[in-house]
Amino acid sequence: MKTLAAAAVPIDNRLQRRSTLLWFLPLQAAAAFSVLAIVGGGQMLRTWLLGALLWLMGLPLLVSLEAGLLAMIVFEPLRGLLRRAQYLFLEYAAEDPIHVLTPIVTIFALAALLRLRRLSILHGAPLAGSVSILALIYILEIFNPLQGGLLVGLAGALFMLPPLIWFYFGQSIDDKFLTRALQIMIALGLLTSLYGVYQLTVGYPAFEQYWIDNTEFYESIGVGHVQRALATFSSAEEWGRYAEIGAIAAFGFVGGAKTLRARIGWLLCGAALLGGVLLTGERTAVFGLIVGVATLILLGARTLPSAFIRGGLVLLPIVLVVVFVAPPSDEDMWSKGEDETVSTLLSHTQRGTLKPADEESFQVRLENWEYLLTDVIPYRPLGMGLGAGSLGSARFSRDGDLPPVDSFVLIVAITSGIPAALLFICILARATWLSWTMARADEADSQLATVKRTAAALMPALILNSIFGLTFTLYSVAPIAWLLIGWIGAESLRAKQPQMAPATEHFEI
Repeated sequence: MKTLAAAAVPIDNRLQRRSTLLWFLPLQAAAAFSVLAIVGGGQMLRTWLLGALLWLMGLPLLVSLEAGLLAMIVFEPLRGLLRRAQYLFLEYAAEDPIHVLTPIVTIFALAALLRLRRLSILHGAPLAGSVSILALIYILEIFNPLQGGLLVGLAGALFMLPPLIWFYFGQSIDDKFLTRALQIMIALGLLTSLYGVYQLTVGYPAFEQYWIDNTEFYESIGVGHVQRALATFSSAEEWGRYAEIGAIAAFGFVGGAKTLRARIGWLLCGAALLGGVLLTGERTAVFGLIVGVATLILLGARTLPSAFIRGGLVLLPIVLVVVFVAPPSDEDMWSKGEDETVSTLLSHTQRGTLKPADEESFQVRLENWEYLLTDVIPYRPLGMGLGAGSLGSARFSRDGDLPPVDSFVLIVAITSGIPAALLFICILARATWLSWTMARADEADSQLATVKRTAAALMPALILNSIFGLTFTLYSVAPIAWLLIGWIGAESLRAKQPQMAPATEHFEI
């Protein structure tokens, strides 16, 4: 028997060596192609790098849905920087294939989720039916001839449809994953904000300045004599919204922390992200952060008198600031030199926060909205197509002459019609009501209760940002917003039926 065992050893070793060799063959081929791509440069190198990114985001789906979502959550805040970094070896081009990576992975994840849970994800939980109807309207509007062509509709779909799919992912996750996702947002918000500070104090690297000099549709990057910082995002608005959500989540985790050290840590994270929001110069993000933190404070009240006291404490510093702090004048902002970037952005934020109605940009926004509400939307009550009013319309349609909209609610009304806009408003309102109901009903000191309060605080901020901004079309923010809404709907059902649990254990692709 010993002889037989000894004789079997060489055979096993040969099989193991052969298996190892077969395992390394794809890696060797990848290494060889990497060398060719680097030597070839240009389009070949970009194609190889984008393929590698797609592989890095898609491969985790073989493990679980949550792993794939985390890969995309990490990628999205870096998309803008990676997009600009390609101009180290390429010339500027308006169309960029990096924008299709996340939609491709999202579609694969949706297909696998449908295989696991069938069509129940489309209607089985609160909000699911309404969101599915909205998704159907979006799909039909891709083919609307009023927008100028199918290519315009497909370009608009890249902004609106893939993020909406994350609603269905939100129905399949638990509070632990949502906590982890928000914590990753906080960490990435801090890191990206540091890079934004670098851009403000040192300046843009050459490849980023090259993109800024050539891009056609980002006039708002200029503030006075300086340029806004973008951090690693595609716009200052996206950076502001991302830091805003991270700050609200950090302040929400303060109340759920078990130790003093943890509370101080989350408080410092929230304060740092607050600084990032101020440096973006995005006033809507500032107001959204105020609304979110105020909601957190009010949700902590156990009785009605306590809620009034907390409300007074929230309003008191706001009233004192408005009454006794004089906002800087517009001339003060323009008087600063090109090297005074931080002070210029802070002056812009301070002026826009203390006197938002007096801002010229706000007056222009109101004029645009009046034109859209009186001369455009009433004459196209069923929408002009999913690409109308988007960058796709500006690039691919000669008839794309709509003014800047700067409101996602109006974007939905223009692209998909008045019924779709009303449906979207109802989805936000009901998600907010469900989140508040869950937060008030769960008084336990647990991780789930903390996540519920944080979700309830994020919803009013998302509503404000949707009225005065484009939150649900921002690459790194829109998926998280829909993920949150999906989780709220499913969690409200699980609260009524405790035996239910998210079905992600046997996720396969």
